[in-house]
Amino acid sequence: MMKTYSISDAADVLEVNRRTLYRWIKSKVIPAPKPGEVKGRLARVWTADDLAAIREYMRVSFWGKGVDRRTGKKAKQK
Repeated sequence: MMKTYSISDAADVLEVNRRTLYRWIKSKVIPAPKPGEVKGRLARVWTADDLAAIREYMRVSFWGKGVDRRTGKKAKQK
């Protein structure tokens, strides 16, 4: 069985915020997750192939952490 990732799991693996993934789904720059099962619970899931496509989008289009909206300074890196 192929490993599946929930939105939270994918955000951790990709090192982005869940809200970023939701924003990308809404603007249709990444594929929406399909209904599936993660850890015995129903959820919307991505496969490893889907994460590879998202990584490619990030490599080409994503600049990473930018400006902290509260302070106006560069955001802290992890």
